[in-house]
Amino acid sequence: MSLVLNKSNMIFLCSNTKIEVSHKVDIILSPEFYWVRIFNIPVKNITQARHVFPTLFEDILDNVSDLSYQAIKLDENKYLCFAYINKKIYEAIKNSGINLSLVNSVYFAQNECKEFRQFMVEDKSFLYTDDDILVKVPNGILNENINLNENLHHINLSNNKVDIKLYNNFLSSKQIYLILAVSLLFSIINFTKIYDYKNSISLLDEKIELEKQKSNLPSSMIQVDSIISKYKNIADQEIRKREIISYLLENSSFKLDNISLEKDILTLVYQNSDKTKVEEYINKRYKIISSKVENLDLYIRIKI
Repeated sequence: MSLVLNKSNMIFLCSNTKIEVSHKVDIILSPEFYWVRIFNIPVKNITQARHVFPTLFEDILDNVSDLSYQAIKLDENKYLCFAYINKKIYEAIKNSGINLSLVNSVYFAQNECKEFRQFMVEDKSFLYTDDDILVKVPNGILNENINLNENLHHINLSNNKVDIKLYNNFLSSKQIYLILAVSLLFSIINFTKIYDYKNSISLLDEKIELEKQKSNLPSSMIQVDSIISKYKNIADQEIRKREIISYLLENSSFKLDNISLEKDILTLVYQNSDKTKVEEYINKRYKIISSKVENLDLYIRIKI
């Protein structure tokens, strides 16, 4: 089959079509790519009918697991049903030379070619049966040799587009179901682990609460933090007081007679000491609140 340059907006795709296009096109699928039958199904709508499609095609097809289905409601309880393999159509379009990005929509020839009861495309013949089903037939059977490719511009496309994925699905239905089953199994395992973790945490919380009660500890973290903060302040004050006293005792030239602490105020009493020199020494590190001399004693107050 030679490569044909196509300028039409529609392409009738056969299994051996080879074509070159550089613009957007709509594809009409030859009956080679799908199976179609009319069924009487006692349901009200297509959604309900979908549930029985696999069963309806089992008598003509060996494997229905990879099939996709579509239907058109013709009358009360009467449906025109299509079965097709998505991957097969995808591969045919790709192998024909059509860039997948240039495909607008895909249609079944069954619905689009009714204006031509019999016709030829390339070297293949097609006709509508008495049941109004389009089929491929051997060459030479047709009474008229209408070349459909020359008459595509007469076709007004319907709204019945093929629901097809124009990308390669490397996984079969069985593989997809297996992956879903494994994912579900992992989800159950993770849920079980989370449940166990929550139980463990709950038991641990109960043990902590029990230990608090035994040790007469406060029940809330706010109370615990308050106690910690209180004793931390006391500890910090004690450390600061020791640092101040250590600093004051380092200078032996001053005679420190007495030290007293009231809240955060440290009172120092020096005997026979030079007020200016003592203040100068203390001010190097600490802030003096007050300083006075009484009866040769120097009283200095420092804020811790």
